[in-house]
Amino acid sequence: REEAREVLKNMPQSKTILFQGDSITDGGRGRNNDLNHILGHGYAYIIASELGHELAEKQHLFINRGVSGDRVFDLYARWNEDAISLRPDVISILVGVNDAARIVNGEHGGASDRFERA
Repeated sequence: REEAREVLKNMPQSKTILFQGDSITDGGRGRNNDLNHILGHGYAYIIASELGHELAEKQHLFINRGVSGDRVFDLYARWNEDAISLRPDVISILVGVNDAARIVNGEHGGASDRFERA
């Protein structure tokens, strides 16, 4: 958090910060216009709250596009719509827990070779 705080503090103008990943990022975020839940209730919400307060004059935009249950391949499949099209200045990505769980449980469909090559 300290590194992100310093980076954002030194940026001269408002930036778009995107949180991207699986359920850890999703944090139970709302999918409607209710601003009380749009960032979820996890780390994205905590970081956006802290930085939004400390750096209020910058008016940074915080967006959460985490999706519970997603694997690396799923993130890859929605990358253009849920990342590139939002034109973020800073991206936080936490994904891989669901891939790891499948590997530990001996299931097929862990981290995709295709994603590693991309």
